[in-house]
Amino acid sequence: MELVLRVLQVALLLALLGLLFSVLRHQRRTKRGQDELLRELQPTLGARRWFRVNVSRPAAYRRVLKMLPFEGKGLLIDEGGQLRLLAVLPGSGRLERVWPLRTQELRWVGNASLGAGNLHWLALGHGEAGVMVCADTGMNALQSREATADILRALLPGEALVAAALTDFALEKNRTALVTCALFLAVLCLTLLDMALSEHELLSPRHLYLITAALGLSGLLAYPLMVARRVPAREAMVVSGLLAIALCGGLTRGALRLDQWLAGSAVATDYRLEGRARLVPVQPGPPAVSLPQVRDYWDQFDPGTVHTLDIVHGPLGLWQLDRSRLNAATRDWYRRDDAATPPATTGSSAAGR
Repeated sequence: MELVLRVLQVALLLALLGLLFSVLRHQRRTKRGQDELLRELQPTLGARRWFRVNVSRPAAYRRVLKMLPFEGKGLLIDEGGQLRLLAVLPGSGRLERVWPLRTQELRWVGNASLGAGNLHWLALGHGEAGVMVCADTGMNALQSREATADILRALLPGEALVAAALTDFALEKNRTALVTCALFLAVLCLTLLDMALSEHELLSPRHLYLITAALGLSGLLAYPLMVARRVPAREAMVVSGLLAIALCGGLTRGALRLDQWLAGSAVATDYRLEGRARLVPVQPGPPAVSLPQVRDYWDQFDPGTVHTLDIVHGPLGLWQLDRSRLNAATRDWYRRDDAATPPATTGSSAAGR
């Protein structure tokens, strides 16, 4: 089993390295094509303004599963009354399009979906005949909004930019994002509080974690809601992901507390010590209990001795160990054991004797 895990780890590492190599190779190829375009056009550009841009056709832009958020790189050239786009798309050759320079043909899209890849985009043209472009900021997506907004401001100086292009998104200024963040923090705090104060431990069934994890993924449903309320895709995905993680833990703790409340008090149950801090029930029914974290305490007893543990079994079918009495006994034992252990002598005092 250990060999299989090691092989899987090596395979995963090689896959990640292969993916990284492929991304870097694509980045270098597109950058080289962009530089070649610039060298070819340099003699004819004159005083015309031009911008380095990332380019993606609409179908490729909408795809979520892709190594890079853009297909290729190119140059966006201001020719006075029109815009010319020249780009190199690996596997598809060169792309050249021309549009009139007006607001109907050049629009701010921003980071509106997962397909945007954390970049802020402009739309050139309409429908499948259009092209998506954004400022080429290399591998630094954090500068994408400002750089892309600067391109739009330079090309259409008389047009006011939309608010999303002027400033980075603030979660606290969007009611839907704020409510979702508050819900995440509330669930997280309640979960951590319960973990800190509760002395109950789930014994069986362990698949409760899988059930609550599946239900917790419902937190991802907050993503389309936030995107519909103008929350950028990147922020919406992060917040909804955090909410889903918090719900996974919160639903587990909630199920344990509900079953404990419905079950009433714990039932004293006899268990026989097998050794190595593992105990099995004397009468069939309850699950076995393993307590490796206090193994020293159990090592003082001989295998086969019978001990009483407090077990909670409610209508939800969960088995829990109420550790309140057990924790008090182990703390008392460790306290006495520490008091009975003589302090270690230091090297200097030993040498003095």
